[in-house]
Amino acid sequence: ATCLEITNLRVPSSYSISRDEGDHKPLILGCDYDIDESESKGFVLKWKHNELQIYQWIPSRNPVVFSAFKGHIDLGYSESDDRLHKHSALKFINPIANYTGNYTCQVQTYQSVQSRTAHLQIIVPETDFSLGFQRETNGSTVVFCNVGEIFPRPEVSLLIDNEKVPDAVETEQVQEYTNYYNMTVQYILPDQNKDMELECEVTIPGTDYKLRTSMPYLGAGFRANAATLQVFLCTFLTVTLARMLTLF
Repeated sequence: ATCLEITNLRVPSSYSISRDEGDHKPLILGCDYDIDESESKGFVLKWKHNELQIYQWIPSRNPVVFSAFKGHIDLGYSESDDRLHKHSALKFINPIANYTGNYTCQVQTYQSVQSRTAHLQIIVPETDFSLGFQRETNGSTVVFCNVGEIFPRPEVSLLIDNEKVPDAVETEQVQEYTNYYNMTVQYILPDQNKDMELECEVTIPGTDYKLRTSMPYLGAGFRANAATLQVFLCTFLTVTLARMLTLF
């Protein structure tokens, strides 16, 4: 029987970065474990990111941060005054999209080694999310949904009257320096003379991140207005022509 056991790994499935300065919620990764004080000789706690060691703490020394995580981990953070738990958790400072990945907490002594891994997805929220439609010069109507500067790549769906449109055309653009995504989904309405509810939904797979917006499309109203306008124009032209003829 081992006297060392990791009981809980507190790694959120996702974390959304705030674009507002001073409005960052904390990102903390916790590693809870039971250990017998009498068998704690050689105690070392390590955190790894995708198998690369990024953090190490030995109770008799200060924590150490490695690689690209230097300056992004609060070395003074503590969740406990207990000698063997004081610096077991990671508190991030200004996390970035590249920190997405698998995080492993490893605790070892001379007698035992225990580890546990969980995945964290860093999300960069969109700067633009819009739904609309446009009447083309050829008489057709195109519905579109735009999502700008989001990470990672989202899934974008158009819905009409709560039914997902299966053959909508999707285009994407990846920004060169940030790898953020700009996504557009378009669909030509097969019947533009009918009232319907237009919706756009954006999700990020593996997370609970979801955006949804909707708007009414008044196709029947547009057809009625167009017919009224046509009658008005015909009447106007007829009256104008009649007046011109009276001048001769």
